[in-house]
Amino acid sequence: MNNIKNITTLAILIILFISALCCTLFYNLPHENSSLILEFIRIPNTTKAIIAGASLALAGMILQAVTKNPLADPYLTGLSSGAGLGITLSILYFHSINYSLFGFIGALLTSVLVICLSGFSKFSISKLILIGLSVNILASSIIAFLILTNAEKAYALTLILSGGFSSADISKSLLTTLFTIALIICIILIPKLNLFRIDSALTFNSLNKVLKYNIIFIMLSAFLTSIAVFTAGILGFIGIIVPHLSKILVGNDFRILIFANFLLGGLILLISNFISTNLIAPIQIPLGIVIAFIGVPIFIFFLLRRDFE
Repeated sequence: MNNIKNITTLAILIILFISALCCTLFYNLPHENSSLILEFIRIPNTTKAIIAGASLALAGMILQAVTKNPLADPYLTGLSSGAGLGITLSILYFHSINYSLFGFIGALLTSVLVICLSGFSKFSISKLILIGLSVNILASSIIAFLILTNAEKAYALTLILSGGFSSADISKSLLTTLFTIALIICIILIPKLNLFRIDSALTFNSLNKVLKYNIIFIMLSAFLTSIAVFTAGILGFIGIIVPHLSKILVGNDFRILIFANFLLGGLILLISNFISTNLIAPIQIPLGIVIAFIGVPIFIFFLLRRDFE
């Protein structure tokens, strides 16, 4: 019975996903220059929305499973502030050259630093969270100081740091390659996530194995989040809420959850981007604001219909 329900739910998500995809690509498309608009604006932005949404949702799903913390966020290891610092430095001192790439590198370096400081032999989730929080605060303070001392670029920095797909400096081939690699690794490792639902003493032969898988999954989550930063800047909400919505819809089996998170993460970001671009066109609403307005009511609605797990 559950299998039929899950297949039906995934089928509905696929239909909604395809509908949002078509709407994003073809809504209000002018006859003149339509092929150019599709090729250089809509298809790239739609691809970025899917990659960013799916990456954040999968990263959040992995972190919440490994930490057994329903409030775990993809930016847990200091990624958001590390990415923000990379973007800020690029805009202030490198004339905005490849600021998405700077954000990606900043996010990766920060996550590697936090994981290394957490220790490989005496690694613990609690230590990781505390060190990640500390690094986040430090990097955020540096960003605030840089913005205060460069007031003329404060508006541009605030707009870029709020997330969006307007960056033209992203290598499409690099982006799709990184995401494809991450997705293949996810599909290979996903069955192991089911083991984290059971007492680790029963599922792993030794403490070293538990630590090894903890580190591998946290690094995979950091890689996925860095890809999302590379794609769309720093976007909140998706990575913490979508995994909960997916569990409510299809249950706790991670072999199914990977598809639900991919579809739901991409769907919410496609809808958010569509509203951001078209609601008060030609003015574009910051994407992070739209995501919050859409996602929070949906999440509360589902929460009221089912107990929080």
